[in-house]
Amino acid sequence: MTRLWTEAVVIEVKANGGGQPLAFQWVRHLHRVTGIANRWRVHTLWWREEIWREYFKVLTDSGLLCTLYHDLLAEHWYLERVYD
Repeated sequence: MTRLWTEAVVIEVKANGGGQPLAFQWVRHLHRVTGIANRWRVHTLWWREEIWREYFKVLTDSGLLCTLYHDLLAEHWYLERVYD
């Protein structure tokens, strides 16, 4: 089971020079990324409103498995999904 937010949650992320998340702040807790299970980019809907995002499915030090994305146009990070 997963929790998917239709409106992703804005989060603060510390990333390395290659853009990979190292840690993020969510619900007043710092989650350190211990592994990246998957990474992909989406660039679509350019004819209406351009969407350009880089997604990361990450595992944290607290055992959380979740999907984060970086909006490459707005330069914001979001938490989109948490896996139970």
